[in-house]
Amino acid sequence: MGQLSSPEKKKLDAVLLSSVSQAKSWAQTLPLTNMGEVTRVLYQSLVAINQHPLAPSVRIDITEVILPYVNMALDNLDRHFSTRAFPLPERSQKVFDLKQALQLELAGSYQLAALDMLTRGSINQKRLTIAIGRAIKYMGRTLVNSYSVYVKSKRNIWHDVHHLYLLACENKIQDKTIPKSVDGESDSFTIEAYYKLFNLVALGVPNSLRQGEADRVEKFFSSVVNSVAILTDADLISGDYAHIALLNSDEPAALMPVSEVLNSATSRIFDVSKVEDILRDFITITQDASFGLHDDQPMLNRGLAQRLLTRLTKSSSRKNKRFDREETAGVVMRMTDVVAVVAATNQVDEDEEDASSAEDNLYEKMALGESPSSPWVDIEVGSSLEECDAEIKPWFIDNSSSKGYGLRQKVVEQSAARVGELIAIKDPADDSDHWQIAVIRWMDFYRDKGLCFGSELLSPKGVTVTATEVTNRKVTQRLPVKGLQLPIVQEMRDEPALIFPGHIFKVEDVLTVELAGNKIQSIQITKIDECLGSFAYCEYITLDQTEDTPEQESDFSSLWDVL
Repeated sequence: MGQLSSPEKKKLDAVLLSSVSQAKSWAQTLPLTNMGEVTRVLYQSLVAINQHPLAPSVRIDITEVILPYVNMALDNLDRHFSTRAFPLPERSQKVFDLKQALQLELAGSYQLAALDMLTRGSINQKRLTIAIGRAIKYMGRTLVNSYSVYVKSKRNIWHDVHHLYLLACENKIQDKTIPKSVDGESDSFTIEAYYKLFNLVALGVPNSLRQGEADRVEKFFSSVVNSVAILTDADLISGDYAHIALLNSDEPAALMPVSEVLNSATSRIFDVSKVEDILRDFITITQDASFGLHDDQPMLNRGLAQRLLTRLTKSSSRKNKRFDREETAGVVMRMTDVVAVVAATNQVDEDEEDASSAEDNLYEKMALGESPSSPWVDIEVGSSLEECDAEIKPWFIDNSSSKGYGLRQKVVEQSAARVGELIAIKDPADDSDHWQIAVIRWMDFYRDKGLCFGSELLSPKGVTVTATEVTNRKVTQRLPVKGLQLPIVQEMRDEPALIFPGHIFKVEDVLTVELAGNKIQSIQITKIDECLGSFAYCEYITLDQTEDTPEQESDFSSLWDVL
């Protein structure tokens, strides 16, 4: 008896949908238990629709029929998408590309209908509101998706968003609420609300946000978007800076000096003063809150709120001259590895001192006619660094300044690089042979050259430090905890600072710490910077200082045997 085989699944063909009734019948046949197949035919059918002439009202109605299924496909793609590593793994990159393409085809269908309706002059305000509103929404979603993986958005997307908003203003529908779709998915937003939302996300400088924060920032701005007003008169601006969008550009709104703002029919000024007040209030009420959280804005924490407020109120123009470089630096990422290489370097320095001392003894013995033995028998200079388990990766130095480095992947592969990550850099031009301590400030990914990031230099060197005890309270964290001490550096830091893993210590904690060289101190933390990186950057004062130094001998007893 032959082996039974299951019938082969018949692939569903993409079709050119030319009527609403056809679209409804076709949608009923979609195999919703096979979302891969559903996604394929939806994408191919949207491509076909966008390449075929249809009456604007028919195009909108057909797209509305398949919209719920496209939303299902987009949600399913999210389940197969991982952002745990950058650059994205190959599978996640393909999922990302497909999601972007599907959203842009969907937005393109609505955009074509809106432009065609306005060209023909047969305007239906409800359908025009749907077409422009949904086009901006799904174009905006592709922008946020790009921001979340540090990819530059495609050309002309911002140009199209600005143009669609301008068309809505010209037809006086920008303040009309976009009707809900068939599946009921809607934020009850107006066209202007979506336009403000995506510009606000861009004002948060997404490539400087940490992993996962782009979506949280979008949710925050969604909750406060009605607090933002759009002005058309530059004379209404208060303050030295303004948030301006140019409707004839391919760029989002940006912070610029008021002196550069000109009254123009193609410019829009965002009044975000109420949002700034909301952020300031959140920062105040979370001052003593655990992890800086509060129910008023569950998508925020105190550090993120502080960084957003800084982005909205301060210009980040570069003040230091950068020099182009064509060298390769060694880079170590992750705090544990950074501490390890610094500790190994500190050990090498100590070993070199021991070797130097042994060499002096060798010369003395030779001068006295004694039989010398090699001073390097028991001392291996540099062995500590070679035995260090930290992963050191080569990165190209694109440029550098007194404040930091612009680095680019030498080998395009998945990296531990993250915005806010503590890193150590070995600059080949630095004769001191120290590991420089820095933090990643922003990241961008380019398919032709890999991951690039800008780092801010915190210190030209560091010393390992170990917190062995918290004397003023009980902590749940198991001690000891290893970190770094950054020394005083002229024009960079007037007092030494400590770096520890985040969310362990608090301001006013009294710690017993052990510095490299077994120097023990009792210190009190006076300030913790929550914005600098995904670690605790602590200012402190020394309460007492104890050095393990031998007592001075009162006689010459140790000298007799030598003589």
